[in-house]
Amino acid sequence: MHEFGMLGDLVVVFGFATAVVYVFHRLNQSPIVGFMITGTLIGPYGFSLVHELDSIHTLATVGLMILLFSLGLEYSLKKLMETRIAVLLTGPLQTLGTGLVVTLIARQAGASLQAGIVYGMLVALSSTAIFMKMLSDRGEIDSVHGRIGLGIAIFQDLATIPFMVAIPLMAAEEASLSSVGFSVAKAALLIVGVLVVARYVFPLILRGILKTQSKELFLITATFLFLGIAWVSAAAGISLALGSFLAGLVLSESDCGQHIFAEVRPFRDGLNSLFFISLGMLVDPSFIAQNVGSVLLITTAVIFGKTLITTAAVAASRIPLHPALFAGTALAQLGEFSFVLLQAAVAAGIVGAGPYQILLACSVVSMIVSPFFFRLTRNLVMRFARDWDPGLRVGQAEGEARELERLRDHVIICGNGLGGQNIARALKANGIPYVIVDLNEQGVRETRREGESILFGDCTNAHTLELAGIRRSRVIVFVVSDPFAARLGIKLAREMMPEIVVLARTKYVADMDALWDQGSTEVIAEEFEASLELMTRILRVYNAPRSMVAAEIKSIRDQRFGFFRDRKVTVPRIRLSNELDIYTETWQAPERWGWNGARVSEIGLREKTGSLILGIIRENLTLNNPDPNMKLAGGDRLVLSGTKDQLKGAITLLSHETAVPEG
Repeated sequence: MHEFGMLGDLVVVFGFATAVVYVFHRLNQSPIVGFMITGTLIGPYGFSLVHELDSIHTLATVGLMILLFSLGLEYSLKKLMETRIAVLLTGPLQTLGTGLVVTLIARQAGASLQAGIVYGMLVALSSTAIFMKMLSDRGEIDSVHGRIGLGIAIFQDLATIPFMVAIPLMAAEEASLSSVGFSVAKAALLIVGVLVVARYVFPLILRGILKTQSKELFLITATFLFLGIAWVSAAAGISLALGSFLAGLVLSESDCGQHIFAEVRPFRDGLNSLFFISLGMLVDPSFIAQNVGSVLLITTAVIFGKTLITTAAVAASRIPLHPALFAGTALAQLGEFSFVLLQAAVAAGIVGAGPYQILLACSVVSMIVSPFFFRLTRNLVMRFARDWDPGLRVGQAEGEARELERLRDHVIICGNGLGGQNIARALKANGIPYVIVDLNEQGVRETRREGESILFGDCTNAHTLELAGIRRSRVIVFVVSDPFAARLGIKLAREMMPEIVVLARTKYVADMDALWDQGSTEVIAEEFEASLELMTRILRVYNAPRSMVAAEIKSIRDQRFGFFRDRKVTVPRIRLSNELDIYTETWQAPERWGWNGARVSEIGLREKTGSLILGIIRENLTLNNPDPNMKLAGGDRLVLSGTKDQLKGAITLLSHETAVPEG
């Protein structure tokens, strides 16, 4: 009957979780908060619908182990090196700064030194899951604040290991400096030993297992290694949870790391929810109702305090203000590991029942509020970003600007990734002047050593664009990974230089409208262009004629982007020569056009404006140097030539909806 009772409890747990998480999903909230609310509803302080609490907590512990193991698999040492500035500098500044401030405040409020340190540890940690969800929903994982925030989150997760070692030592009254040092040394020796074994032994074992091509044998072996490392870690004084994280971290370095992650993920997503549900079961709503003022006050202080400290830590790493603020607000909540440390502190007798309930409530509220706070910050930045301080090392930037002052009619490339490097390579090969703007200081130094013209700065800041010579440039192209920064930069560039050609790259078609709204001349969506390229390759495999491939591409573009034509009926002006103030521009006639059926000579374009019609593009035909007696039609694209003023006059004349003269 015990098994039957446990099965019934699981049915209740997952049934309620399905309904609650569905509601929270519709409210665009993290499922973690939904799981904790589920636990509160069905737990002993709620409707008391679960009876086999010990069994549920055991499964929750397994779920937590799998969660941390999968996180370790994702945090490879290679990824740590990619964000080494955040991991080695910004993360320690944020964690130590937050911990120190909270400890001092707790001591002033009357808490013991041990409790104050624990509170500092708890508040310093953030939710990696909520951080990743907020940024992935907006496509900003690869943005500046996404990369720096991920580095901070990785450091916080790694810092939990010494925190877990320290908590039982702080609870032991007889603990001496030598015993503390011995415990820390033992943990460090264990970590080094596991790393060595994982680096040189585990790959041999896993490669041998893979040769059998048995999925079951591979999964069993991976489970053995995972549980074995966790068990050894726990036996050495590190918790099962942190041992699981260490197991995932060391296995991530093997060639099979991603394969293991793929096998573990289904179990993780099903069981780790039990951990958060079990935490929710410990929340006492009546206690929170009696202390709602304290909960709200502490939560507000935590969110704003962490935002300020994290922003300052990121800014100290020479990151401009708005990415620093975004990283600060995205990491303002308490995290999953805070719950782990909180349970350890309660078990050690450092944190009492009252503070435990308040901290649990603050954690839940901070997780709920965090996405709204992040969205509010983004809106405020979009409104006031132009007036912000550039946040750059101005002395160095001005020195670089002196080298760029001789640039004229150049291209500004915002972003020094693969796309920016390819553009720079093509421009150099064709003798077109350019300057690159990027925020990755290490990448800027390496690129400068290669002889490239590059400026360290933020392309969303007016001062940086001035240094890049935007008022003397012809084109600015945005190939940054951060769509929010691209929108800010496009709007600013259009305000500073209305005549400039603004080109932008985005990953998703859904972002194109927003970039056009900010003033982009052309927007290239990676997912759309990649699909066309794949379609072209497929048709060529089947020996489709080039004309048919071109017609298919045109058809797809017309179907997908036909509704944008009213927004953009021209393409950017192209200057024919640096010595002559002569440009070309393509203008598309509307289908219902006042000049429909008129001859070229009847418009009198040259006599009235001074501009010329160099060609007419009609459907798939290109008509060069059209005869004066050629009739025009709605939908024609006219290639015009002239000065800027002449082209403006020509477009005004062509756009005029007058009746076509008789004869």
